[in-house]
Amino acid sequence: MIRNKYFIMLLAVSFLFVTGLNNRDKDQSVLAPLNSYELERTDGGYYTFIDGKTKRELDHTSRIVYPGDQLILGDNSFYEVTEIQGDLVYCQFKGIEKLSWPGELTVPVSLSGTILTQNEPKGRVALYSTHTSESYVPTSGRDSIPGDGDILHVLQKIGTVLEKENVEAIVSLNRHEPHDANAYHRSRRTAVSLLKHAPVTIIDVHRDGVYDPNYYLTEIEGERMTKIRLVVGRQNQNMQANLDFAKSAKAYYDQMKPGLIKGIYIAKGNYNQDLYPRSLLLEVGTHTNSLEEAQKGASVFAANLPAFLGVDPEREKLTPQQRQQQDAQQRKGVFSSLLWIIILLIIGSLGFLLISAGSIKGAVQRIKDFPKEFSDLRRKGKS
Repeated sequence: MIRNKYFIMLLAVSFLFVTGLNNRDKDQSVLAPLNSYELERTDGGYYTFIDGKTKRELDHTSRIVYPGDQLILGDNSFYEVTEIQGDLVYCQFKGIEKLSWPGELTVPVSLSGTILTQNEPKGRVALYSTHTSESYVPTSGRDSIPGDGDILHVLQKIGTVLEKENVEAIVSLNRHEPHDANAYHRSRRTAVSLLKHAPVTIIDVHRDGVYDPNYYLTEIEGERMTKIRLVVGRQNQNMQANLDFAKSAKAYYDQMKPGLIKGIYIAKGNYNQDLYPRSLLLEVGTHTNSLEEAQKGASVFAANLPAFLGVDPEREKLTPQQRQQQDAQQRKGVFSSLLWIIILLIIGSLGFLLISAGSIKGAVQRIKDFPKEFSDLRRKGKS
């Protein structure tokens, strides 16, 4: 009896040990692959990008810069980082990016990743913030508020505007502090959880750390607000898909709200963008802008996001059966329209034939003679 008891206890301990290993392996797969490149400067300084040939000042950023990083400026000029000397970053001009908005989102969503294998993307947007303590000094007096950073209010503002546009916004207010090298490890779990809702895109909301408040300021339709920079990580398998997505977004907003998108920064790092090929990282202004300015910029971005994503809020409310019925009705409508076009063309052709022949009898004769006339024309063409 005692032996059986010990045997059962041994089995139970073994089962818990194996289960723990399996869960640990799953957690490790969720957390990999990450690196320490997604860091930002903590000394209060920032980098200045310089055209290596003309010495013209191009851009600024507070994130750590590496050779090989690339940037697309507001005017679509494309540069690559070649050398870093202190706070100065020298770049080589690579040309002008030809960005265009074709009228619909053409970037495909691949479901080959580890997160979305069963779920079809829906017309909803997932939102979170990795650096949840980031704040705006003119509003809060500090650039960092652990537990309640201003960036969370920007995050909520985007969600509120989307909901007003009848687009479902899944907003996570999970804290991922402190603002250190492991922040993206912690926010990765949040991103994985959000992706289980199968959103059409997932957005990580930040702000920059450039000291000059005018650097991000713009005015759109009489409203003073911050610009928004798009950041793409270049160290994951979804890099090209996410870059194409960001380019499409810039082209769209340049057309609809010129001046809102500051540019695209292609940075060394992952930024959890390996999880999904429609990931965006936003930098909504800088710490010396006000929260109000940042929220206005975020609001304009959010209000125009559904049209960019091609989200139809009314269609998202339908059940799969209702969607099939709607698609069938649309196909029926297209077929009906084509049929009417063909009928009108036939009526128009007969009317023209009747007028040119002068009578019904003459029109009938013209129709009978058509095969012979067509054959004669073909022989003349060959000769």
